[in-house]
Amino acid sequence: MRNILAKELKLKFIETLILQEDFTYEDGNPFLISIYGNHFYVFLKNISPAYFINSPDVTRVQLPQSDHFKKISKTKLPFIILGYDIDNDVFVAWNHNKIKDRLNAKSNVSLYSRLSLQKSNFNKKFISGYLTNGEKIIVFKRDHLVDYFMQLNTLFTPLPDSFDRDIVNQTNDEYSIYEISDKLLINKLTPLLESNRVLEAVEVCSNYYSGKYVDMKFKDWFNLVSVLYRKIKKG
Repeated sequence: MRNILAKELKLKFIETLILQEDFTYEDGNPFLISIYGNHFYVFLKNISPAYFINSPDVTRVQLPQSDHFKKISKTKLPFIILGYDIDNDVFVAWNHNKIKDRLNAKSNVSLYSRLSLQKSNFNKKFISGYLTNGEKIIVFKRDHLVDYFMQLNTLFTPLPDSFDRDIVNQTNDEYSIYEISDKLLINKLTPLLESNRVLEAVEVCSNYYSGKYVDMKFKDWFNLVSVLYRKIKKG
């Protein structure tokens, strides 16, 4: 996947909204905007492949640790993360109601998407996807950026149990896991990895998810645990 410079990405964002009479924006990234009388913090980032060997469809943006995020997390304004795929000219959005809790949680926070969704034949303005953890993502063409801000308060409303999910494009990734984020499991693995008992940690991890991720092989569990091992060793 191609990337564009941060200033070019922001320019595309501004060009799409600039014709709205009340649209204003500030410098930087993240940056404050005002549209339709509402204020938002926005952070723009190129979407990149996640480089998971067994799941080449997975893409992501990564949020670095930043003092800017500390400031934003203390405000009551919504924080909008928008990942951009230049090849398909689409944005991916994550639930702004949950983003602040993840800011600066670690050196790089990953927000996942699907290339297949980004390549969709858009017969409607917004396509919804669901990740392994139940998180909802919204994918839309850049031309519908105005509509996104107009409908922001309804796009992430939970679907009722009676809703026919078959009419919504989804990412039901039931067979693989890409990152260890379960705090209980991390607490189990940390003392093992701190004492370099990696293979034992792999066994604990695979047993913890026993029967849930049926496509995961030993090397996949090993690679998953190795990522956590490296983070622990780096401190």
